[in-house]
Amino acid sequence: MTLLVGVPASYRTPSIQEYCDNPLIESLPDICTESQAASAMLIRPQFDPRERLFPAEHRWHLLARLKHIVVPRPKYYFIERTISRLIRAGYVLRNPLEAETWRRVYGARMRPPESSTVTNDSARFFHAESKCTIVGLSGIGKTTAVDAVLRVYPDQVIRHETYRDHRLPLTQIVWLKVTCPENGSISSFCREFARQLDRTLGVDKYERMYTRSKLTRDELEGMMRQHSATYFLGLLVIDEIQRLDLAKTHGAAPLLDFFQDLRDLLKVPILLIGTYKAVKLFTGGLKDARRASESGLIDLERPSSHRDDEWARFVRRLWAYQWVQHPIPLTDELLHGLFDLTQGVTDVLVILFKLAQQRAMEAGTEVIDLACMRSTYDEQLTLLHPAINALRENTYASLSKFEDLLPPNRELIGQTVPAHADINVEAKIDQLLAHDSAAMPNQQEMAVNHASRARKDVSKREALAPSDLRSAATTPDAYQSLRESGVIGDDFLSSTHGSGTDHTQ
Repeated sequence: MTLLVGVPASYRTPSIQEYCDNPLIESLPDICTESQAASAMLIRPQFDPRERLFPAEHRWHLLARLKHIVVPRPKYYFIERTISRLIRAGYVLRNPLEAETWRRVYGARMRPPESSTVTNDSARFFHAESKCTIVGLSGIGKTTAVDAVLRVYPDQVIRHETYRDHRLPLTQIVWLKVTCPENGSISSFCREFARQLDRTLGVDKYERMYTRSKLTRDELEGMMRQHSATYFLGLLVIDEIQRLDLAKTHGAAPLLDFFQDLRDLLKVPILLIGTYKAVKLFTGGLKDARRASESGLIDLERPSSHRDDEWARFVRRLWAYQWVQHPIPLTDELLHGLFDLTQGVTDVLVILFKLAQQRAMEAGTEVIDLACMRSTYDEQLTLLHPAINALRENTYASLSKFEDLLPPNRELIGQTVPAHADINVEAKIDQLLAHDSAAMPNQQEMAVNHASRARKDVSKREALAPSDLRSAATTPDAYQSLRESGVIGDDFLSSTHGSGTDHTQ
């Protein structure tokens, strides 16, 4: 009896011409809107206010749910669109209805001649983009973001049997995520690839196949190319790419070149994820920098201050999960204090939030105020103090002491993608997160609104460049001049100085 792996293919007609008549693309979910992506990526841990009445030893276990909360950030949507395009663009070059695709599958183990190229016009167009690089601080949410995006493709393995009344017996793996091994070697990477292949297909054969003795590196590479081609791998996600920076592996070049072979020979798109330490892997030459920047370097930057909208929204949504018996509203003072203690690193925030609740339960105070947060940070997060202090100082000298803290040099790597926020999507997330028992108290809402107004006031004042002021000062009515030139709006004075309207004084 043959074990059937994956879900049966269900075909949809794409709206984009290049995607039509390709069963690998037509079997994917429809290209989703930001609202649909938010629903797929969001993870809401279970919460019931009545659980606050449980004994402390029981509530300690409930705190484990915090590790699973995922609230999409604005850049998640950019990552989702990029991955969506990478997968589909790669499949354009590997349509199983074309003979060239099967020639590539049958010859995947052996390196094809350099002259073997695809001449299709649409293929040439899509060949330009097949790689994306995501970097950020350790704990900022890179892997969480990618895992969230991959949930948009819940059917990781798709089984094809017939397409338009013709036999099409193939198994398609939409994505495969592999963590770069600790030693950064190609052989170890191939074996980890086999391990994930077994897990994805629900079998126990590929890891054993790849770990046979006397297999050379070239043989392992060939096997990996063959299985990537045979299963029509849509996207290879490689996490912890900074581990390639090891002297004993002769640098990152061999494995980076191997990834390039997968892209060039098999047309398998690659997504690389790493800390800022990984950036220097691509700055040694124009070739590597260009390859890493094909889809734009996506930098999951940490927020600049506690007044950052994105930071405030995440803390507000996390703050609803208080299992202490005396929950308190989130204030601007708490926002500022939490940012100071975590410097905007989301994973550190979640850890601190969990440990502070444990501390409050153990002490019997049952409240997580700022004093509780600070004492928890001082006593239980001591290992993080050097890194947090470096982020707090935020100078080149302080950050360069930690290889994974120093942000990338944008002049070498290229432009990072812009932040993007959709108010409607954020409202949708709030709606999905909302439940009567965990609704935000009015005092908390007022505090967040106050922080938002204060931030807008600051941004308005900062918008006045010195050159604008000097130019306006030479006119009879400086305020009128600034208003007519569009530098400030009609409500500038009323928003920054109260309700007064006399601007001539």
